Amino acid sequence: MRGDGYGRIASYVSGSEVRSKILLDLTRGPKTTTELASTHGKHVSHVSRALAELQAEGLVEPYLTSARSRYYRATDRGVSLSYQFLKLAK
Repeated sequence: MRGDGYGRIASYVSGSEVRSKILLDLTRGPKTTTELASTHGKHVSHVSRALAELQAEGLVEPYLTSARSRYYRATDRGVSLSYQFLKLAK
């Protein structure tokens, strides 16, 4: 992971409180956009944009889609990055 722009991706994620909180939240289990918006007190459109940005970096992915909801989860890459953030915070 460090060989493919780890520092850039870590800076990108940590540069947004919304991106970093969403990524950390998704490491705990799949959530919908609405659940994330409610948990973090953000508008659904703000969360949707952050999810799209995280997905473009390969850090989250759609997990389960139904007619009414789409769940997202952290990818292995996203979990690894979150682990590094937590490790640095100690």
